[in-house]
Amino acid sequence: MNKIKNTFRAGFVVAAGLVAMYSCTDTWDDHYNAPVQLDYEGTTMQAIEENASNFAKVIKAYGYERELTSDNIYTIWAPADDAFDVSKYIDENGNAIEDSTEVVTQFIKNHIARYARSVNGKNQDFNLMNEKRGSMSAEGKFGDASIAVSNIACKNGVLHIITEESPYSFNLFELIAKQYKDDTDEGKDTLSLYAFLYDEKVNKDSLIEDKSVSRGVDENGDKIWVDSFVMRNNTVLKNVDAKLYEEDSSFIAIIPSAKAWTERYKIAESLLVFNPFEDERAPGACDSLQRHYANMFAMSDLYFNRNANEHWQDSLKSTTYGGFSPWYEHVYYSKMPKNLPEDVEVNDILSKCGDPIECSNGIGYIVDEYPMSEYEQFFKKIKVSASSSTINKDLDKNGKAKFTKNTNDNFRTYSGTFYSTLIDTVENVVLDRKNINYRFTDIVPASGSANPVVGFDVPNTLSGTYDIYLVTCPIWMVSDYNNIPDSLLDIRPYRFYTTIFERDEDGEYPSSGLRLVNPIDLDEDGDSTNYFTTIDTLYDESGHRIVNDTTFLGTHKFKNAYYGRNDEGVVIQLQSQISSKLKDVYSREMLISSIILKPHGLKGEDVIITPGDAPATEAKMRKGTMLTNSNKRK
Repeated sequence: MNKIKNTFRAGFVVAAGLVAMYSCTDTWDDHYNAPVQLDYEGTTMQAIEENASNFAKVIKAYGYERELTSDNIYTIWAPADDAFDVSKYIDENGNAIEDSTEVVTQFIKNHIARYARSVNGKNQDFNLMNEKRGSMSAEGKFGDASIAVSNIACKNGVLHIITEESPYSFNLFELIAKQYKDDTDEGKDTLSLYAFLYDEKVNKDSLIEDKSVSRGVDENGDKIWVDSFVMRNNTVLKNVDAKLYEEDSSFIAIIPSAKAWTERYKIAESLLVFNPFEDERAPGACDSLQRHYANMFAMSDLYFNRNANEHWQDSLKSTTYGGFSPWYEHVYYSKMPKNLPEDVEVNDILSKCGDPIECSNGIGYIVDEYPMSEYEQFFKKIKVSASSSTINKDLDKNGKAKFTKNTNDNFRTYSGTFYSTLIDTVENVVLDRKNINYRFTDIVPASGSANPVVGFDVPNTLSGTYDIYLVTCPIWMVSDYNNIPDSLLDIRPYRFYTTIFERDEDGEYPSSGLRLVNPIDLDEDGDSTNYFTTIDTLYDESGHRIVNDTTFLGTHKFKNAYYGRNDEGVVIQLQSQISSKLKDVYSREMLISSIILKPHGLKGEDVIITPGDAPATEAKMRKGTMLTNSNKRK
């Protein structure tokens, strides 16, 4: 039997491994200048069997001993026999009792590194065989574990005996798998964050052969990999810019339990009922779209890149943000930021998540309840700007404009900078002032006698209930209003009705849509289908003309979702309703800023009429807008 010398010199390397070590690409900060001498004539595997027999039993049970008897050079930090519970890994007969991949990655490879590394009076950092970062101190510690016996030089490496098992440091992607394994919720195999991210359809890891080690071939002629290097590639996490599996990244991740995930998924699923016409174009498309987007909605805002959140104690911007949303969406605040919209909540989500879990690439929070509402996460306000090419000119079977007609072909756009003043109307106190640049589309009749009709495409609607608002600008703003006396201002209001068109199950728009009912009946003829804008010229406390411009149109529950579809599916049409005898009272020309759809709730009737009173979720009116610059036609 090979005997180990009683004295071990720091810095010994193995003659047989010199060529291999010098030819590798690893740095040589940890190699030594001591004379070449063999301390042990056997392999590292033989040395482990004689000095750490329990660790050797685990290595054999899980088939890793072949690599430790090869010509490759390794350093092993073997836990002493009393340093860990061997029964966790093998039974009385020495057979494996746990998942082979997990034990090899999280236990065996967690104590092995490539190349020979001796305790040499220097601090050393390196990659372990499982790609985790390892360290050995100058004083002789492997991580937090003390090295009891050091520098046992073997034919193919160096062995150290440590006094305790080195704990595995999960990365955030692995923590999701660990949480799934520990979760006792029923249904976790089909509905959970793990089931979504670890699905083989999206988790497409690939073997990097030139970084892996093979030993022969099997009966089919395929290589037998004894040490495989796998490149992680999860298409879902890549798409949301959150590669939680990369060891050199730094994230904050919220990991919901299967129960919490299922509850949020079901809410998202109810809002994603797609038009059956999708199945005509691709069989099964509706169910597929619903599952995909429901999973994506449930995962939205769970990940935060710490490198992109320099001030994360004040605000957290999720990787879902992407720079395309309004600046305050997909961002969570612990402190009130300047100019945050009044209908956006301040939500310190991490304070609701419990204790943080330190991982190798960030911090994880395992939660049984989402720290943000579905309204913050995915059921959001939709704003359709009238100046952003949203006007619908779809043609009917006769080739005529279907939703937009009796208007000039070239819609005119106004823009202007207004000094917006938010006023407490009860106390008459100025709360906030800021410069805002607004754009309005001027809907001009094709002729002096025609009532214009304009339809706006509304993208990304969900199959939920929305409160619908129209933001307009008074017609007198067409002029250089700062220099015109009140007596010469055109203060005619607008008079119109609104129709919603949604595609039917054949993918076509119906000949007539659903008419929204005016919540305030101001029509002298009792026609409650008409809407009216303000006719007053208003002033703030400083005497500036102001705009009171938000009109509540009603509440509507959309039957189908059109999220992510190229054909928007929903059209909201405004039709001026002015007879010749009323043309001097009302303006056929309309200045339209935007249409706003705000989530009303997860439940609701097809149409809810609230006479004289808008819902609690009403869009905030601009209490005061000082008009500091006149608009210019473009």
